[in-house]
Amino acid sequence: MNSGREEIFSGNLLRLVKLRGKYECIQHPGAVAVLPVLPDGRVLFVRQFRPAVNDYILELPAGLMEPGEEPLETGKRELLEETGYRCNKIELIQRFFSSPGYSNEELYLCLALELELVSRSLEEGLEIVIMEKQEIKEGLQKGSFSDAKTIIGLQFFLQEF
Repeated sequence: MNSGREEIFSGNLLRLVKLRGKYECIQHPGAVAVLPVLPDGRVLFVRQFRPAVNDYILELPAGLMEPGEEPLETGKRELLEETGYRCNKIELIQRFFSSPGYSNEELYLCLALELELVSRSLEEGLEIVIMEKQEIKEGLQKGSFSDAKTIIGLQFFLQEF
């Protein structure tokens, strides 16, 4: 399926290519989202400004995969960078495409357990939010979460915990 690719644009993060002369596709390096569950059963989130939607979004910690990096390593790295927490147990729970109609972005969803706070310094512009199961349930019902990877992760959380 790689034949007939014509690059239209190449940026810092994404490439836009034309496939078979007809379809346009955003080429993405892949990303990992982490569902971090504290020992007491609460979940860690980050609130950050997302320029693409011009708003602050409450979401699971997530980030891009580096070339050659395995999803679990990305998950550990992003969790630490975005929350200051290290996980002693992490597992892959889901793999999905964010929007296969126009992008090849593949997301890996990981469950992180046995968390310990190791740093209080966070990436600039991030706010940590910690929620209990009932708050998460209510937030999903009220539409407080608008990020697909977060909604998928929280549905898993509600089923399994």
